[in-house]
Amino acid sequence: MLSERFPARFCATLAVVGLSWSAGCDDEQAGTDTLTLSDTVPTETETETETETETETETETETGEVTVTPTPILLTVTLHLENNTFNAAYFTALDTFAKTFEAHGGRLTFEPRDQVVTAAAGPPQLFDWRTLEARGHAVGSHAAIGGTNAMSLATFTAQAKMRYEQLVTKVDVLAHISGNCGNVDWVTGVTAAGFHATTAATVLCLLAIPAADRPAEYQSLVCNGATDPVCHQSYPSALADRIHPWRAKDGAHWLTHDATGPLVIFPGSGTLPCLDEEATHTGPGLPTCTLTQADITRAMADLDGAIALADPTRVNTFYWVWGSWKLSAAEQPVLEDFLAAVDARIARGQVQWANLHEMLTAFTAWESASP
Repeated sequence: MLSERFPARFCATLAVVGLSWSAGCDDEQAGTDTLTLSDTVPTETETETETETETETETETETGEVTVTPTPILLTVTLHLENNTFNAAYFTALDTFAKTFEAHGGRLTFEPRDQVVTAAAGPPQLFDWRTLEARGHAVGSHAAIGGTNAMSLATFTAQAKMRYEQLVTKVDVLAHISGNCGNVDWVTGVTAAGFHATTAATVLCLLAIPAADRPAEYQSLVCNGATDPVCHQSYPSALADRIHPWRAKDGAHWLTHDATGPLVIFPGSGTLPCLDEEATHTGPGLPTCTLTQADITRAMADLDGAIALADPTRVNTFYWVWGSWKLSAAEQPVLEDFLAAVDARIARGQVQWANLHEMLTAFTAWESASP
C-alpha cells in the first residue's frame, strides 16, 4: 500500500501529546502510542489483496496474515464544575476522581466556573490546576455567559475576556471555553477573548443564527432560560454530525465548516450521569441525575455508534459532559463499570483517551497536513 507521508511538523506535534499517526509517520517522527488515523491510497494492483473500510484498515504481513487496524475515537469526559460548595473537601474529591480515571489511562477535561477558579486560588490556595495538567488532563473555562436575552457583542466579549484572564495565569494551557452560547455572535466574541475552541454546544447555540437560516424545526425556537430542557440538549442531534470537529467563522454560520474560521467546534454527546434521565424525562426543567447502569448502557451504545462511524481520513472525537460535577459513594461502583467498558474498547483499538487540548492539537495538525 502506498502511504502518503505527513510533514515532520505534524508528526512531531502529535508526539508532544503522546499520539501517533501510524499510517503517515515514521517511528522516529511520531509518538509511541497508537492513534491510527489512516490516510493511505492503494494502487490498482494492491486493491486485490488489501482493502479499506470506513472504520478500519487491513494490511498484509510478510507471512501473509491480514491484520485489521481500527480507527480509534479520541475520547474524554468534560466536567462542568459549578453549583456546589467549593471548599477543601470538594477539591480533594475532584482530585480523587481524576486519579480514578488515571488508573485506567483516562484523560479528563476540567471546566470550572469563575467561582470555582476564585475558590481554588484562595487565599488560602485550595487547588492548583497545573497538578491536573501535569497528570495528563486539560483545563478550560465553563463561562456561563450568553443566554436567551440579546446582548451587545462588546458586552459578551468583555465577559468572555474576564473569564479568560481569570484562568489563563493559573494553567499552562488555556485554549477552550464552554457555556458560551446565546443570542449573540458568540463565535466572534469568544475568539476575540482569546479562546480557540468550544465544547458542549446545545440547541441554545442556534439563537445566534437568523431564524430563517436555522434548521426547520428550530426556526421558531424559544428558550425559557438556561435550564429549558429543549434548549439544553446537545446539538447537533445526529451522531454522525458529532464526531468530527469543524471550524466556524461566526455565530450566524457556526454549523457550516469554514477552513478560515477562528473557532473549532467540538460537539458533545450528552451528560453522562443524565443520559437515561434525559431520554425519559418529560417535565419542565432539567431532571435530577444519578449515574446508573442505565446511563452506562446508553453511553456505550452511543460510543459504539461513533466507533462504527469513525472516518480513517479525519480526526474522530467523542465526549460526554458531566454537568454540576459530583460523585456519591453509591455511584463509584457504576463509574468503575463505565471505565471497564471503555477499557474493553481501548483494548480493541477502537478508542483512545485524549483530553480536549490533545484533541485540538490533533485537529490542527491534521489541518496542516491535509491538502
